Amino acid sequence: MLEVKLLGQFEVSQDGRRLAIPTRQAQSLFAYLILNAGKAHRREKLAGLLWPDSSENNARSNLRHELWRLRKTVDKEEQTYFLIDDLAITFDPDSPHSLDVKALERLSPESSAIELIEALSAYQGELLPGFYEEWVTVERSR
Repeated sequence: MLEVKLLGQFEVSQDGRRLAIPTRQAQSLFAYLILNAGKAHRREKLAGLLWPDSSENNARSNLRHELWRLRKTVDKEEQTYFLIDDLAITFDPDSPHSLDVKALERLSPESSAIELIEALSAYQGELLPGFYEEWVTVERSR
């Protein structure tokens, strides 16, 4: 199972073993996709979002390269986490994973004390500290 922490730190582990996602751009791409799991993102939108100052060709090339790095690190033969075609990229919401942010989002007034304690223990600080992309700022304000 993939365990992802985005609150207070960026950490991804799989079956108890920490994964090293090698670049900040790949980390940012991964965080964006998992925070929006189940939503298909057009490649040109992702490229423009993550590399706004690059030409379209360079941004799309960067996206392909960082996606390759990400899949090489995260995907395994028996489990893939990304649904990919020529037009869009999606983090598979049905893949076995946990995300600390979702634990907080699931809280409701009807949540039990145990659920509240578990969710509060997941909160380790702000979302993606050290990431300064515009989309991160928007996500933090949610």
